[in-house]
Amino acid sequence: MDSDYKKPYRVKANHLLCAKVGYSKEVDPKKVAKSQKVIENNQVDFVPMALGYLDEFDTAVTAARQASDQKPDNSDMLSLIAPIMQLKANGKMFKFSLVSTLANIMLDFLEAVDEIDNDVLEIAAAHHRTLVHIIKHDLRSDDTPEAKEFITELRQACKRYFARQASRH
Repeated sequence: MDSDYKKPYRVKANHLLCAKVGYSKEVDPKKVAKSQKVIENNQVDFVPMALGYLDEFDTAVTAARQASDQKPDNSDMLSLIAPIMQLKANGKMFKFSLVSTLANIMLDFLEAVDEIDNDVLEIAAAHHRTLVHIIKHDLRSDDTPEAKEFITELRQACKRYFARQASRH
């Protein structure tokens, strides 16, 4: 057994959270049904929200490119990750599962790279262009031939990056 293994333990919710959802071990089924109904009947337009996150991501990519003279630091990576996290989290809720799927792949990629280099920024820029296209053309499902191609291409780009990195070391 791994020496760093820690036995899981239960963290008690704070009083504010308990006051909002209740003190029982299970959430009231009526509250769950009400929340689900709000999600399903959601009328918020995701497009402007998504484009805002994509602008934020584009700005982060540009800033990281400009910082490439120096060594990009952790704040550059966090600036890249934050809008992608938002797209991943919100895409499915607003019925843009393709955005969530691609954002998840990009998030995994960014969290796995050791440092930001030109190749990482090229993949990020291509990801940005792809998501803008998806949003502007209202491509929601991740189960179409076009969507599957986007998913495959992003995964392959990430794999090629890591293969190049491995061959350099």
